[in-house]
Amino acid sequence: MRNSVFYILIFAVSIGFGSVYGQSSSKLKEKEKELQKKIEDTKNLIKLTKNSEQLTIAELAILNHQIAYREELVLNINYQMRKIDDEIESIEMQIVQLENNINILKDEYAKMLQYAYKNRNDEFNLFYVFSAESYSEAYKRMQYIEQYADYRTNQIKKIKETKSLLDSNLVQLQSAKTQKVEIASLQELEKANFLKDKQEQQDALLKLKLNEQKYVSQLNSQQAEKKKIQDEITKAIKKELEAAEKENKTGFALTPEAASLAKSFTSNKGKLPWPVEKGAITTRYGTHQHEQYVGVQIESKGIDITTELGADVRAIFEGTVSSVIVIPGAGKVVMVSHGNYRTVYANLKEVYVKKGDKLQTKDKIGKLLPSTSGNVSEAHLEIWKISSSLTDTENPELWIKK
Repeated sequence: MRNSVFYILIFAVSIGFGSVYGQSSSKLKEKEKELQKKIEDTKNLIKLTKNSEQLTIAELAILNHQIAYREELVLNINYQMRKIDDEIESIEMQIVQLENNINILKDEYAKMLQYAYKNRNDEFNLFYVFSAESYSEAYKRMQYIEQYADYRTNQIKKIKETKSLLDSNLVQLQSAKTQKVEIASLQELEKANFLKDKQEQQDALLKLKLNEQKYVSQLNSQQAEKKKIQDEITKAIKKELEAAEKENKTGFALTPEAASLAKSFTSNKGKLPWPVEKGAITTRYGTHQHEQYVGVQIESKGIDITTELGADVRAIFEGTVSSVIVIPGAGKVVMVSHGNYRTVYANLKEVYVKKGDKLQTKDKIGKLLPSTSGNVSEAHLEIWKISSSLTDTENPELWIKK
């Protein structure tokens, strides 16, 4: 009985561990593929930005993203390696236990065969039964003979099952060792890529330092243009608010439908799609000092995402187009209402929608302007929260998927 429990325990542990490990490894592999795709996208953007002197600042920002993705990927691969090592150790331990168990089962079976050979005469079994002192004892002796025969049959079955499980573990072990070799190779490759990215980062930093005056002038010019766009967006928001208050004499209020939409929008915070299919955030939200240039202050009511030239911009959530603004020399802007929230999409060359249009998540809004160099485009996204007492922006990075 003790050996049977031991056998069942080994089998359960083997199956259970394989299942848990498989789920964990699957998630790690999915994350690895996701990071590889992000790295590939940033590599393509870096190639485009390198073609322009003016975009070294964007190049550095994209490089920083790539290095962060690369660091996360290396950590992911290191963790996969540790789990493979744990799996190999566990399988090897199971193999030893199974081999020991097979030896115990075989030894027991050999002793049973020896006993059966010595007592192979059927007359002995009859004598054993009839020599009982009572009918009850005779019946028990008959049961014992039958159970002993069944036990021998079960021993053969357990030996076969244990051998099958052992063979399966040996296959798993070989597979894990092969996987370890593959992961080790990927590990070395990504470490080399990481060092290469760090060197490119240092080269970009040096270039920025050597051309500081030129890039500071470029930044100031960009900030002035963004201020112009921001003023127009603020005017449009104010105009919408005034129109809403005129319709409702008691002040700014949401219809039940708009309130439901706003609630749904809020519940999706952190899960909204990006306004472009691929890209890297190159200007962050808020007021902050520039990372490279002392005294240069960056102010942004939203985020800028550097992406492929002329990429389409899409709605990050369902809603209604509330405004389409044309800014001479700075492209077009589309505002989408989500109850008391507005998402704002700027730097558009073409617009595919008009005021009043109903949009679904990921519906195309327009096409982006080319950058100054003409090699890439830059999507600008803002999120506004509107109420009768307060109108302010929110950080889009906290709303879109990481």
